[in-house]
Amino acid sequence: MNPTFNSIGAAMSGLALRTSVAIERRRMLRRVARHSDHRLRDIGFERDWDGSILRNGRAI
Repeated sequence: MNPTFNSIGAAMSGLALRTSVAIERRRMLRRVARHSDHRLRDIGFERDWDGSILRNGRAI
């Protein structure tokens, strides 16, 4: 194969991986956000004043 095709393939693979990770992160955040504030504290998260989900005091 041509080196250009290898680099294009590697770039596309990296893009696909980043996309799938971003989708999974959003899916997880939606699942976590459905819990009540009390339940979030039980599992180690908290809800900030603006509704964002925090873990250890930092946004996730």
